[in-house]
Amino acid sequence: MTTKQWYRAHLRWAVMAEGKEGLRGWKESVYLFLSEDHDTAFRRALEIGRCHQDEHQEGRKWVETRLADIVTLDNLGSNPTEFEVNLGTKKPGEHLPFEHVFDPEGATPPPMF
Repeated sequence: MTTKQWYRAHLRWAVMAEGKEGLRGWKESVYLFLSEDHDTAFRRALEIGRCHQDEHQEGRKWVETRLADIVTLDNLGSNPTEFEVNLGTKKPGEHLPFEHVFDPEGATPPPMF
């Protein structure tokens, strides 16, 4: 039997508005969950991030919240539960067009420690 380890994943989503506005802001959260190993934890972090993507209409403008990045992924040891720590939102530091495609699978997140 494999002993599960406690992982901490810091995730970031981009809030994208159709048209000239593009990147509206960033949303960030931290999740703690059990996983068998780092690769499985990475896949779980992606799954959590994808589940929290969103899309909706604001008047005539289409707005999407897209998983952009797994900022960090850390092994913290053993523990029996999972929960989210919402880190709030922040304004973008750059303009990205609505058509921008994020690739969170394309990079392995560094550990925070």
